[in-house]
Amino acid sequence: MKVVVDVNIFIDVMTKRSNWQTSLRVLSLVRRAPDVEGWIAALTIPLLYFFRLRVTDEKQARADTQVAVKGFRLVPLTQDIIDKALASALPDFQDNLQLISAASISADHLITRNTKHFQSAFLSIRAPEEWLALETVLAIEASLQD
Repeated sequence: MKVVVDVNIFIDVMTKRSNWQTSLRVLSLVRRAPDVEGWIAALTIPLLYFFRLRVTDEKQARADTQVAVKGFRLVPLTQDIIDKALASALPDFQDNLQLISAASISADHLITRNTKHFQSAFLSIRAPEEWLALETVLAIEASLQD
């Protein structure tokens, strides 16, 4: 199973905002499960870095970003992805980049807190709770506990 994890899932954990434990469970499962390929859009790294830089120094922001994305593969930010994101009918450019990045690698799911921003999307968009409740994901998680 191939999943792209939106930047907001990482921010949930960093800020311990509502339902952050579920987002942490997603990140942990993606990192540990050999049957799950975890991907992030290239834009995720600078977004996390600048987010952390608001509350900490340069060195710590870099370290926090490296730790956050460890174990995830990177979808390169290409001219094609940018062009498609700019041309998309969806209103949020950053969300478009996430979506087009996921589509470019034929991801099975995009895991995000902003599912309403992707209603017209052409691939499976799941909130963390929804993704974790899928039978295949439950089976993968159970196999790790054996």
